[in-house]
Amino acid sequence: MRDVAERAGVSFKTVSRVVNAEGGVSEVLADRVAGAISELGYRPDERARRLRQSDAKTGAIGFVIVDVSNPFFSSVLRGIEEVATAHDSIVMSGSTDGDKDRERQLIDAFVSRRVDGLIVVPEGSTDNTLRVEIERGTPIVFVDLEPSELTADLVRSDHHLGSVAATEHLIAHGHRDIAFFGDHPDISSSRLRRAGYEQALTAVGIDIDENRIVQDRLRPDEWRDVIRTYLETHERPTAIFSAQNFVTVGCTQALHDLDLHTTIAQVGFDEIELGDVVTPGITTVPQHPLDLGRRAAQTLFNRIGGDRGDVTKEIIASPIIQRGSGEIRPAATPAD
Repeated sequence: MRDVAERAGVSFKTVSRVVNAEGGVSEVLADRVAGAISELGYRPDERARRLRQSDAKTGAIGFVIVDVSNPFFSSVLRGIEEVATAHDSIVMSGSTDGDKDRERQLIDAFVSRRVDGLIVVPEGSTDNTLRVEIERGTPIVFVDLEPSELTADLVRSDHHLGSVAATEHLIAHGHRDIAFFGDHPDISSSRLRRAGYEQALTAVGIDIDENRIVQDRLRPDEWRDVIRTYLETHERPTAIFSAQNFVTVGCTQALHDLDLHTTIAQVGFDEIELGDVVTPGITTVPQHPLDLGRRAAQTLFNRIGGDRGDVTKEIIASPIIQRGSGEIRPAATPAD
């Protein structure tokens, strides 16, 4: 609190009154104190401060997840738990549901409970809460998504090159009219996947058609309706790159609804449940979420254990799994 008082240019007592909501402080001074608290990352928990200053461990880590109902993230969590168990630690997790304020709340909650470190699937743009925790030495590992302007250990799939490979696969099977359906462009992985799609098209002289690109943050049932409506109201593409697991589920359903599953080719990014059971099977660029979780957790426990080496970035590539949907050729293109 003395640091806050010095930063705000007020007395220690003024800071104490603001922190303890005692009143008797003008709005102007209260705002100055609040600004200093935010800048310094002050948390009114002396026990937690002493714990961070010592090397004591609590035997718990926090996992800030987007949506635990998404099979991808639940598998990441499982991988984290496996490693945590081996280190006699527990995992506390919470879903942000894509809400930046919820992300801040979860980080604050985990830090106030004195976790030994955090694994975070970050939301969108740079956040001051994360920056403060990195600066104060809280071990943090990012998984799946990479925030801008923040430096910490990272484990993720190769979203860009995987999407290049998916699009090139469709091109190699005769397609030049390839639609892209993907997650919201605010999400870093979605931007990288779209960039890979566009790079592959441009490399062979195919113009980018904005009418062939649809991005949003939707549930599988919503993607089913969106893609079905698109195919009913637009000239149909010969192929689709569905660039997220929920998108792929909705796309597969829409193609079956319209009896186009043997006519329009499809490659998905990330595996989906029962992707090898439907006919044709769904060709995918798989991610390996269990492995991502294990790698992120091991990196975190290395940091908790005292590793002070350079920041690491593990970007993991995966080969395409061909199951049939991505090998459908345009009607006018003869087979080899």
